[in-house]
Amino acid sequence: MSIDLWDTTLEAKTGKLAWMFKTGDDGPTAAVVRKGYVVFNTESCIIYVLRAKTGEKVWEKWLGDPLMSQPAIDDKYVYMAYPGNDGSHHLACMTLEKGEEVWDVSIAGDLISAPVINNGSVYITCFDGTVYRYKTKDGKLVWSHKKQATCAPTIYDDRIFVSLRQEQKDGDEIKQYEGMATLDDKDGEQQQKELWSKREAPYLSYGRSTAKTSAQAELDASVGFGSAPAAAKLDQAKSNIGQYSVAGCWAYQGSRPVIKNGYSYNAMGNEIQALDIVSGKQKWSKKYDDLSEEGIGGRVFSPPSYANGKLFLGSGSGEVFCLREKDGKVLWKEKVDASISFQPAVAKGMVFISCDNGMLYGVNTGDAQDDGWYMWGGNSEHNK
Repeated sequence: MSIDLWDTTLEAKTGKLAWMFKTGDDGPTAAVVRKGYVVFNTESCIIYVLRAKTGEKVWEKWLGDPLMSQPAIDDKYVYMAYPGNDGSHHLACMTLEKGEEVWDVSIAGDLISAPVINNGSVYITCFDGTVYRYKTKDGKLVWSHKKQATCAPTIYDDRIFVSLRQEQKDGDEIKQYEGMATLDDKDGEQQQKELWSKREAPYLSYGRSTAKTSAQAELDASVGFGSAPAAAKLDQAKSNIGQYSVAGCWAYQGSRPVIKNGYSYNAMGNEIQALDIVSGKQKWSKKYDDLSEEGIGGRVFSPPSYANGKLFLGSGSGEVFCLREKDGKVLWKEKVDASISFQPAVAKGMVFISCDNGMLYGVNTGDAQDDGWYMWGGNSEHNK
């Protein structure tokens, strides 16, 4: 089933339409922008590259169905995962200007969120929990480890920060736990024996919420998926992160941290925390017992964005939070009309929030210094 939708650019301060581009397919992802190009993919098949000022199409390419992650770009190349006709998923590198293939490698499955580029390497986490590192130049595999990882990696100071899932038997019951870990950039080996800030993670178990499962199924059906295609390999996501729908996997963000000033900031369940990146000790933690509603991706909070000594998060209850970095104090919060799964963008005193129902909000923070987090992951390489 194909549905014609539109990708649009709006003026940041007013929301006034600047240009509009008609896609040949449903569900455009979050866009990434670099060197005058805007790049995004649709849920069912196609990656587009447009001119950021005008919306003019530069090139498009059919990749595969479904596409459940977004691209990453650097100055020359686009990196994107897709399901191939050979039954395997692939990570591809294409030229930014023309879409010409540079290299293509087989991977375990689709990605959590997006590829992450850092210092000549591209890193990915697949839905089955495998973490990979490839060279951007030629696609050479540096290492891969099946770690039961539950978010896209963050790379900082020759270390990789990622949340991991663990199973633990409690009587006759198997419970899910989640905590933070660091991997060595050189070989991908875990650097500490015990997970930091490990806690029970029922949100990693499939079928906890029949209402959420039903809502995800309705979203899948609305774009032609009465059942997900086999190419999606949703069993991987079901086992590792508790998601079993195209919509749920697409919106899933996990506990991906942002690393700033010697601390790792992330949200797990209904708790937001700051951890020392050397010892893993908690600097501060804020738990919101009154918040339990999750976004369509199965989390109470989005991953945090960072700007001007502040953290910005969206919640499944439809609130936007601004927290002070040093102690987690809530500086302000704003209520919108729908749940939020994706990380906000922050630019020139404005916070931009995309809701699960398709609504886009711009919130004036009152401080023009709130700036610098322009897209998911902070920049087009997703590793600011």
